[in-house]
Formats: sequence, C-alpha cells, structure tokens
Amino acid sequence: MDPTRLATSSNRFKKHPLIFFANGVANTPIQSSLRSLAAFVFLLVSLAVADAAEPPFTLPPGFTIERVAGPPDIRFPMFACLDERRRLFVAESSGLDLYAELQKLTRKCRISVLEDRDGNGHYERVEVFADQLVFPMGLVWRGGKLYVADPPDLITLEDTNGDGRSDKRTVLLNGFGHTDNGSLHGLTFGPDGWLYMTMGQPDGYKLKRPDGSFIEGKSGALIRCRADGSDVEMVARGFENLVEIEFMPAGEIIGTDNWFSLPEAGVRDALVHLVAGGVYPLGAHAKTEARLFHPGELLPPIALYPAVALSGITRYRGDVFPSSMHGSLFTAQFNTRKIVRHRLTRHGSTFRSEDEDFVTTNDPDFHPSDILEDADGSLLVVDTGAWYVHHCPTGRIRKAPAEGGIYRIRFTRPGAAPKPGTSRRGEALISKSTIGNRQSAIDQSLLTSAATDSDAVARIARELGRSGDRTAEQALIGLLARPQPHVRLAAAEALVRCGSSNTVPALLAVLAGDVDRFLEHALTYTLHRLADARALSVALEHPHPRVQKAAMLLLDQEPHNKLTATETVKRLFASDEALAKAARSSLRKHPEWIEHALPFVRQLASSPNPNATERETLREFVLTFLATPDIAMLVGETATAAPTSEAVRLLMLEAMSHSAPGKVPQSWSNALAQALSAPSRELQFQGIRTLQTLRLPAFAPNLRRVANDDANPVPLRMEALRALASRRSSFAPAEFDFLLQQLSRTNNAVVRLTASEVIDASSPNERQLSRYIRAVSGDTMISPHTVLSLARRVGLSVDSSDALLDYLQAALPSGLQLSQEHLDWLDAAVADDGKDRVKKLRETTKQSLDHQRQQLGELELLLQGGDPNRGHGLFLEKAACVTCHRVGRQGGLAGPDLTRIGAIRSGRDLMESLILPSATIAQGYDNYSVTLKNGDELTGILARQMDDTMVLRDASGAGRRLQPDQIQGINRLNLSLMPEGLLAALSREEIRDLLAYLQSLK
Repeated sequence: MDPTRLATSSNRFKKHPLIFFANGVANTPIQSSLRSLAAFVFLLVSLAVADAAEPPFTLPPGFTIERVAGPPDIRFPMFACLDERRRLFVAESSGLDLYAELQKLTRKCRISVLEDRDGNGHYERVEVFADQLVFPMGLVWRGGKLYVADPPDLITLEDTNGDGRSDKRTVLLNGFGHTDNGSLHGLTFGPDGWLYMTMGQPDGYKLKRPDGSFIEGKSGALIRCRADGSDVEMVARGFENLVEIEFMPAGEIIGTDNWFSLPEAGVRDALVHLVAGGVYPLGAHAKTEARLFHPGELLPPIALYPAVALSGITRYRGDVFPSSMHGSLFTAQFNTRKIVRHRLTRHGSTFRSEDEDFVTTNDPDFHPSDILEDADGSLLVVDTGAWYVHHCPTGRIRKAPAEGGIYRIRFTRPGAAPKPGTSRRGEALISKSTIGNRQSAIDQSLLTSAATDSDAVARIARELGRSGDRTAEQALIGLLARPQPHVRLAAAEALVRCGSSNTVPALLAVLAGDVDRFLEHALTYTLHRLADARALSVALEHPHPRVQKAAMLLLDQEPHNKLTATETVKRLFASDEALAKAARSSLRKHPEWIEHALPFVRQLASSPNPNATERETLREFVLTFLATPDIAMLVGETATAAPTSEAVRLLMLEAMSHSAPGKVPQSWSNALAQALSAPSRELQFQGIRTLQTLRLPAFAPNLRRVANDDANPVPLRMEALRALASRRSSFAPAEFDFLLQQLSRTNNAVVRLTASEVIDASSPNERQLSRYIRAVSGDTMISPHTVLSLARRVGLSVDSSDALLDYLQAALPSGLQLSQEHLDWLDAAVADDGKDRVKKLRETTKQSLDHQRQQLGELELLLQGGDPNRGHGLFLEKAACVTCHRVGRQGGLAGPDLTRIGAIRSGRDLMESLILPSATIAQGYDNYSVTLKNGDELTGILARQMDDTMVLRDASGAGRRLQPDQIQGINRLNLSLMPEGLLAALSREEIRDLLAYLQSLK
C-alpha cells in the first residue's frame, strides 16, 4: 500500500460519507467492526479512483510523478507561485469561456492557497485566498504581497490580519487590454528586483506614468516596472503571445512565445532570447508604434516548434536532480501534454537549445500550463485540465471537462536524492520571485575578481546597468573588448543606462568587428540611446557597411529624423546586401521621396530576368508608392510593355489589386484587357484575380468571353465566373449548367468547392437554387452551412424548400449541427406542409450531440493500428483533406498546416476535429462574415491582415483582397470552414488508416 497515494486519496475524499462513518466513535464491537469495514472499503474506493484519475506518465529513469492536489479542493488551475513558507498560491479558472469572461470582466475566478503541513509533499490544507478575480493568468509572491494579473489591472493582494485570506487589494497599474488569452500574464521578479510581465495582442496596453504621459502599444510585449508599479517601461515587443520568462545565470531573459511566426512547414511557436529594444516577427504594428525604436531587422528565435502552445517555464537551480540537469530549462507545453527539458548552450551572444521530452502522457485531458521549482528540489506541474477548448480541440463534446490538478516530480533513485524538503539549496529555491533582491551599489571590482567566470562578469555588468551607476562606464567599455560575445552583449546592454556620448566610439569600433545578430542589435540600441545626430552623421561615412547601416537606421527615426534622401539613394546598390536592404527600407518609409525612388523602381522593372530578391524588392516599392501618380503610371506602362518579362507583368497586375475598387488609370485597363487575351494562362489568371478586387463593370463582357469559351481550362473559366459573381451577378443558363457540371463527384474536391463557392457568391434564381441543393446533396466536402446561407439570401420557393429539407434531413446523421437561428428561420420560411419536417429536424438536432459522443467512443478504437501509407492516399484523394490543409509544401491554405499535427494533438483531439469541426476552431483559422458597404456579405478566414488591406480566403483557397473603406463590419462566426460529416464517406478501416497517417505527422 502506497502511503503517498493514500494521502492523495484521503484529501480527495475527505467529504465522502464513508469517511465520516469510519472516523466516528465505536460504541459497540459491532459498530467498531462496521467502521473498520467502512474504512477499508473507503480506502479501496479512494485508491481505485485515484488510480483512475491519474493519467499514465513516461519519465526518465529514477523520476516519479504524482498528483498532490486536485478536485474538489482546486479546479482548473492555471498558474502558481510559492512564498517563503512554501505555501502554494494557485490561480484557478472559472472553467467558463475565457474570452467572454475577460471581455465582460465577470470576476468569477479565484486564487487558492495550499499548504503541505506534514512535509510529505501533498497539500492537505486548501483555502480560498482571494476570489472575484477576472482571469488571473499570472501571479508572483514578494515581500508579503501576492502580485496578480487581474485585467485591466496589475494588483497586489495582502493578508493583513493573518487569517489566510486576502483583505487588502492595491492597484499598481491600470490599462491592460482584456480581449483574449493575450491579456496580462507571466508575472515574475527578475534578478534586478523589477517586476516583469508579458502581454499579447490584440489586447495591448496603455499605462499612465506619474508625469501624466503614457506607455502604450498594441503589439505583444515584455514590460517591467518597480515593485510599487513605478517606472514602467517596455522591454521588447512584436509578439502574438509571449507567455512567461526565465533568467539565465548571466542575466539573459528567455521566453516562451506562441505564434512566433505564421504557421509554415509545421512550425509556429518558439523559445526566444529577449533583449532590450528587440522587435520580433509578429505583432509589431509598425504604423501605430512608429514612435518606438525599431532595429531594422527582426530578431530570430533560439528554437522553433510546431503549435505546441509553450506556456510556463522555469530554470532548475536545485541540486536534487542529476547534475546534468542543473541549469536546464523546463517548459510546460499545453498542446503536446508534455514537460520538455531544454539544455541551452552558448552560440555567439545568444543560445542554441537541445531538447528532450521529460514528462509525457497520452491522456488527452492533461494540459500542463505552468511549472515551478519547490524548495526541496522537486518540480511542481500545474495541469489546467480540459476546460480551455478555445482553438484547442479537446474535450468539447465531453459532458464535463477534466478539472486538472497539481503534480510533483521527484528524483527517487536510491541513494541519489535527499529526502523531501531537504534540498541543500533550501529557501533560495522557493520561487523565481526570490531570486536576486540586491538593490545596493555593486562593487565594480567584482568585474576583475570574477574575470575567469564569464557568466559572472556578464551578470555583474547587467547589475551595474540596472543600477544606473555612471561611474561604471569605463569598466563596461573595457568589457566590450572581451572575446566572449555574451559578455560584450551584457556590456552593451548595461551601457544604455551607465554610458554617455563618450561611449559612442567604442560602440562603433565593436560594431565594425565580428558581431552576430543579437550583439549587433544591442550595440545599435545603445547607440540609439547615447549618440546624437552629429555623431551618427559622422558614422554614416564610416568605411564599414555595418556602421553605416546602423547610423542610417537611427537617423531615420525618433528622436533624430535627420536622414536625407540623397544619403539613402547613395546606398541603394551598395555591394553589402544588408546595407542596400536597409537603404531600400528607409526609402520606402518616405512617400515624399518619390522622385528619388522612381529611377530605382524603373531600373528594377526593366530587368529582363529579375531574380527572386529583385522581384520582392520591386513589389515592396510598387506597393509603397502605388498611390502616387508616377508609380501608378509606371505600373500600367510596365504591365503592357512588350519587353517586360512575364514575372514583372504578373507582379504589376498583382499590385493593381492593392488599389481601391472603382476607377483606375486607362493604362491599367489596357493592361488588364491585354492580360485576359494573353496566351499565358498565368497572366490570364492574374488579370481575372485583379478584376475580382477592382470590380470594374466594363470588363463583364471580357470575363464572360473567358468563362464561356470551351477551349479554356475549367479552373480559368470558373475564376472568370467568380469575378462576375463578386458583384452578385446572375448567371446565364449555360454558365450555371457549367458550374453544376463541376459539382459532379467525378471531379476533385478543389473543383467542387470552387464551383460551390462561385454559386454561393452569385445571385441564383429560385430554380437554380433548387438544382444547386440537389447537386450538392450527399457531398461531404460542401458545408451545409454554405447551402443554408445561400438559401436564406435567395429565399425559398416550394421546390427549393422541399430540396433544402431533403438535403438537411440527409445531412443530420453525418454530424450537422443546426443552430436555433437556422431552425427558427426554416420554420418561418417553409410552407405549412413543411413545418412538421422542421419539427423533426429540431428533434434530430437535439439528439445529434449525444450521437457524436457515442460516435467518438466507438471510433476511439480506431486510433490504434491502421496503415499510414494508405491513410496518406486517403488524405490526398478520397477524404480530400489536401484541398484545405498543407503537409510540407503540398496542399491548400484554407485550413491549418498539418505538417506536424501528430506531435501537437492527441488522437482523440484529431477525432473530435473530424467529427465536430465547428466545436473548436484552430487559432488563426476563425471563419468571419464581412459585410461590405455596398451590402455584399462575404465569408472566409482572414488569411492575412496587413496595415492597409485584408485578405479573405474561402474554403476553396481563393483569396479576395479588401480595402478598409470597403468594409462595413466584421463578425467572427462560430463555424468552421471544414464541413461536418467528412467521415461519413469513409469505411471504418479507412478512418483507421487516415488517423494513422495524421498521427504519424511528427
């Protein structure tokens, strides 16, 4: 019998009636026997339930994991921290819709405090420390106060009367956005004693300083302030969702970042090295944050990962785990149900990471969100359970979500680990909040005495920097000559606060030497803070191109804004590609410099065979200056000029689509007419796609000629019809017949989807609607919601009403979920003789969810076995997943990239996504309804959001570019582009093979 398991079970069942009976006073021998029996039965039940509740884990040899707290004491824990007494403070979710709760500020969350009073590692005492919190996604203890993220506020909570419950709330900062899980989180104290916190976008922040000014931004950021909330500042920005940070021995900051980049080739998330002034690939919001320093180039990650949803992070400082793990980073990866160990090694001034799985499980309900080190050298893991289903397909069709818990990881190899609670590091390891509380002056002589320990030198340099000790300037300048790149990086960072204009020559000298990207960034940022315009103008003539680049970059932004067009143009064709690229970037920032840009653009456009870099540069310049008459004229002339290469003509035609719909220059009309009749199919396609955006009525006859020419390829003809349909045109009988022919099951899924999307965008008459509904009946690739949307817009006749009811009745058994809104509309739209059929649809819909739960249970047996090779064939052909999803470089773009889906989603996750695709929609693939000012309503995913335009992509993968002044409103739909019932077309063995293939994608 395991006493630790018994302790867990006893805590879990302390309110069970058997335990009250077993603990009663035995007045008679019979009562005593009965109570003994009750105690034994209780023990068996509790152990059985404990065993059933705890998922099986895989760990390295010598390690154990056990749940030390869970329901009903705590439910849906998110993040945690420890105080100096080893009390564990746990932020608990309400288990409700995170987005709705944040936006409405409903205050249904709480923080509990857990105590292990007997020292066995289990938490016997659990009390509510604070409630009525919005969504506390970050907390840290310091100096008798609990610092808590309580959007829109950063607060402290105190227990002033010692009763174990907070009775004092203080707001330190106010003005954090509260839209989604990118709101305020990731609280931790750094070695400098400052409080660090993270933000994502689109939440943003606007924080008031004591002088009345604001620090604000829309981009996700790392922010810090003093412990009292003063001196708030932004450290780095450009994140979709920076989650948590940790500090390395030399003081570097490492963070977990979700959506480091747009998903491509199966990667999305990252481990990042965060440096002051750094800008990272997503969320930079260049226009709204142009006043902030920009390094010119975005900073790279330490390591890239699939959509693992990196969350909590900690660095192991104890001496209980094997010595090889000392200093390792451990991250909680929500999607993959893992704790991963990262061994960071020096790579220039930054790091590389060697990763290995530390804790894994196949339990789809285990979702680690935080990890921290206890004073005894064990690790605590927070499992948030299965409540968070937004964009995370797990548990949506369960009757109740798994409620999570707290797990403890110990190293238990005989003779290798101290007993619980006896780590030699003791209280220094209680939490990240206690690390580095030194505020007094730092002895500069330590830089010499610690000279043999480069990490110590770098750490002391950073401490000098944070202290702002200007007497340290010369000592720090000396460190710039050290051979170790990370020491030079630390010195540059410290000189931001400790240096003066006297530092500039040393910075330029280092910049002209051998530096990597991070060190170059740090030197440039320090120059930004210390160099004046005169010094930068001198540096612009420095012989080294890297110094010129930095000077040009800094002169072209606040506080100087002194860069001239002449100095920029002089470097457009520099032999150093980085310098030339920086010059081109600066030129694009200045529309007023068009006369200087025009010769450069003409030269690129006239190239007979431009390479990829030249084409991209040309495209960037054309789009930047497209609104100017000179470039608009150049676009039209180049697109029609005979000597122009086809690649450049395609580029010019594509550039036209970035213009607002309506009137265009005559040269553009000539170019578009020429493209529609060109022998090149690519030019024809691009011309048609551009016309879809520009919506020029005069081209309707041209488009109809292309659409009705039987000699043209089917995709080209449908693209022409799509351009016509974008104006809600009605199709002639022959055109509509052509589209219906493409809906034949003999055609591939892309063709059928395209034909359906084109019809949906048009204005069919009632007879055409009936024919369309019957044509798509039973086609699992066509979403019933598309059919319903079209029927609601066109209206129902007697014939189309019967066709629609037949269609829906056949689709419901395959998993279709009809909303109350759809059912109410049907009831009002059909004739009296159809209302009984609508009533039956209501009844069937109510039974649908239970059917899906039953189907999931039945199909879970198919998660084992199967042939991935046969599954690949199904993915490409019969199931047609490749229509919308990409694996590697093959496939569509309408759905999430599946290149490494098997590494980030459990088999049951995949099953639920196939059975009920609209239950949870992958982040970035939300379906939107966009209403235009002309009354048109479009649906699709926001494929790319840019500063001035947006692209809406439909299920067939076709994108439509929209200008802001075209849009009346945008609404997110709780509906996936992926249709229900896809599995209905597959046999059980085919489903098994398809699942085997998806699970193999790692």
